[in-house]
Amino acid sequence: MSTARSRHSPARGRLPVLALSAVGVLVLGACAAGPGSSLDGAVPASGTAPAAPAATSTADGTVATTKLPVYWVGRVAGEERLFREFRDASEAAAAVDPIAAAAALMTAASPEDPDYRTLWSPVDRVGASTSPEGTITVDLPSEAFRPGLDEREARLALQQLAHTVTAAAGTAGLLPEGSEAEVVVLVDGRPDEEVFGSVRLDAPLRPDEGVEAPIWLDEPRQDARSEGSLTVSGRALDGVRGGRWTVAAPDGERVSSGAAAVVPRSDGTTGFRAELELEPGDYVVTVVGRDAEGGTVRDDKDVEVLPG
Repeated sequence: MSTARSRHSPARGRLPVLALSAVGVLVLGACAAGPGSSLDGAVPASGTAPAAPAATSTADGTVATTKLPVYWVGRVAGEERLFREFRDASEAAAAVDPIAAAAALMTAASPEDPDYRTLWSPVDRVGASTSPEGTITVDLPSEAFRPGLDEREARLALQQLAHTVTAAAGTAGLLPEGSEAEVVVLVDGRPDEEVFGSVRLDAPLRPDEGVEAPIWLDEPRQDARSEGSLTVSGRALDGVRGGRWTVAAPDGERVSSGAAAVVPRSDGTTGFRAELELEPGDYVVTVVGRDAEGGTVRDDKDVEVLPG
C-alpha cells in the first residue's frame, strides 16, 4: 500500500448498547424495524460477502462470531481509501451482536496494520438493530464523531462505518438474502443530526464500492506468525489488472512471487490465493496491481514464519 513501512429515530426508543472492556466485548442485540429508503447510485460493499464462515447461532437465538470485519482508512496512490481487516471478538461474551461489536472496534481499536487508521474517536457504547428488510440502525454517542475532519474526511468516515456494519451483518448472516443493506445513523438516539460539523444524517447510508482500496491482502494478517507454511490471499475489485504477490526478506531480497490468479466472486470482486512453504524467518508479503486508470495499487504485511 505504501512504499515505506512504519513499523514500529427516538420514536423507536433506545437501541441495545454495547460496552467494551479490556477483557472482552458484551453486546445486547435486537432485531427492530428501522426506517428504509435508499440512496441512488450507491454500490453494495464487497465486504458484505464473508471470506470464510465466521458466525454461529447460540441456543437463545443470539448470533456469536469470533471474526469481525472492520474497515480502516489507508492511502493508495495518494488517495485515502478503505481497507478491511478481520478482527477477533471475545468468545467469552454472554451475548454478541456482531454489528455493534464491529462498530465499537472501528472507533476504539487500533488497526493491526500500521499503515491504516480510523477517522473516529473511541467510545465504549454502541447500539445496533436490524429490520426484516435489511436496514441497519446504529446509535453512536456524540463523542464518537471526531472533531476537525473536513467534509471529504467526514464522508469517508461515514463510509468507514457503513462498510463495517454492513460487512459485519453480512458475515454473521443477519441480512435478508438478496437485500442491499442501508444504514441509519442515530446520535445519542436522535435522527437527522449534523455530524463532524459538515454532514447532516438526513438519509440512510449505502456503502460505496468506489471508496474501497482496489486491492488488499486478507492473509496473512499484519504481524501474523505461521508455522512452516504461509497462505497468501486477498481480493481485488473488478478492473484491477496485472496483480502479483511477492514474499521478500526484510532487506528486500525476493524469496517467492507469483501472479495473483484471480477467481470471480459472487459479490463482483475477485479473489486470489497461494500456499507457500517457507524457511523460518521474517518476511514482507506484498500484492501489487494496476487500477482501471493504470495507477499502481498495493498492500503489504509483515509476518514471521516459525519452524514447522
